[in-house]
Amino acid sequence: MSQLNDLEYEYYTKAIAGTLPSSGGGNGFIDYNDAGTSTTPITLVADTWTTITNDGLGAFTNKTYPPEGVSELMDTSTGAFDPTELSFGDTMLIRNDFTITPSTNNTLLQLRYQLGNGASSYTLEKIINRLDSGSGIPYRFSLEPDLIYMGDSNTRDNPIVLQVKLSGNGTLVNAGSAITVVAK
Repeated sequence: MSQLNDLEYEYYTKAIAGTLPSSGGGNGFIDYNDAGTSTTPITLVADTWTTITNDGLGAFTNKTYPPEGVSELMDTSTGAFDPTELSFGDTMLIRNDFTITPSTNNTLLQLRYQLGNGASSYTLEKIINRLDSGSGIPYRFSLEPDLIYMGDSNTRDNPIVLQVKLSGNGTLVNAGSAITVVAK
């Protein structure tokens, strides 16, 4: 499990309490649940980055509380996060909910976000965990948010793609992603 630095802890605490200052649009969230009608389970090939798709058609998709001035935060045709309606200085807190079933024991799971475009593309990557309770067992990951801020046009004006990599073969079932926006 990753540790939060002091700034992230303070930010998460204020976001949860609703005490972050807002100077633009408002805070809010959209929760996109995947129905998996054509893409689930997603096959994971050992040591290969695989894009997590999300059709937004799941029964628990919730678009009731979007940030002010924002209609969508995801392109459900691809599952990529869409920050184009956000302002510079806004922050996205993304809580993904998926289950991995490895084919072999003791596989390493990594997650990354691909951001930007062309020569200016970059990734934010982290090790999630080693799956060492056995093969063929589903491991659910659902409670840890990731923070992405809109610091430049390269980040804000391009899709953000969610990917995982498993050190062995396996499958992934995506329940969805809840995206909270904290306005600057």
